[in-house]
Amino acid sequence: MLNDRDKYLIYSELAKLSEAGFPINNAAEAILDTRPPSRQVNFLNEIINGIEAKKSLTETIKSLPSKLSPLEVSLINAGEKSGKIPEIFNHLSRYFSLKNTIQKKIKAGLIYPVLLLHLGIILLALAKTAQSRDFASEAMNVFTTLIIFYLACAIFYFSFRAANRKAQRSASLDAFLNKIPIFGKVRKSFALSRFTEILRTYLISSHSVSSSILAASEASASGRILQCAKEKILPSVDAGNPVGPVLATEPDNFPPVFARAYITSEESGTLDVELKKWASVFTDEAESSSKKMGVIFPKIAYLLIVIIVIWQIFKMANIYFQTLEKLIR
Repeated sequence: MLNDRDKYLIYSELAKLSEAGFPINNAAEAILDTRPPSRQVNFLNEIINGIEAKKSLTETIKSLPSKLSPLEVSLINAGEKSGKIPEIFNHLSRYFSLKNTIQKKIKAGLIYPVLLLHLGIILLALAKTAQSRDFASEAMNVFTTLIIFYLACAIFYFSFRAANRKAQRSASLDAFLNKIPIFGKVRKSFALSRFTEILRTYLISSHSVSSSILAASEASASGRILQCAKEKILPSVDAGNPVGPVLATEPDNFPPVFARAYITSEESGTLDVELKKWASVFTDEAESSSKKMGVIFPKIAYLLIVIIVIWQIFKMANIYFQTLEKLIR
């Protein structure tokens, strides 16, 4: 199973080699010559086998045992259809590089508060042991508490991942996640970055406006943008209307300043230049918000854990006072 660092490295190399004119299978073979880790080797061999079996890249990655995320499949499919696969690999490389960096920063920031939480739980157990003289029972309580803590963290993590994936198709869930401070900003900025990037690559590849909008909305991995495209933008385009005015009526999905720039560039025939600029703007916003999240999230966790530890200390002090009171009597 590829981790985020593996994906960043693979997409980065594939982007460089495909930009240099290498077919995908030859690019994968060139990466294999550098002797990457075994999990990357397996992934690259699966791609080579699929391409040699006359499958498209999208068909190949869909059939891989080590399945890629729907986001990757959607973006690669869009890149393959538009003939702009190097740009898509670059986008994915940048995305997974940032994701890997932020996750490392968050994990590093959580080490101390988690150790502090363990210390608080153990100190309270020691205080109770001193009072009850039942070491085995208190040791079991510590073990049970830690198991519950780890289980709750695991449930939260996997539930959050599942919700984030489902939000790619669910407008209501997407809207809910976008309301989370900072994290919602990251999601919205990346969604808009993907939307503008894919829309541009399709339009400059002479695809129809309708197919370009649909591909871009699917690649955005945003349920709200996808719903907006299907229910409002596409019907308007099919009726012969421009896209910009519809975007202007959706300030929750598309920033008003972007919608105004879209209308102007649509009328002046400079849409490809404008979309390229805004793709960069949204990506920079996502990176900035991601870095902020990497700093703030550990601090919030630290604050919550400090509150829990202080509460444990008060409980421990109360136990000592009760024990002291018994000794005095």
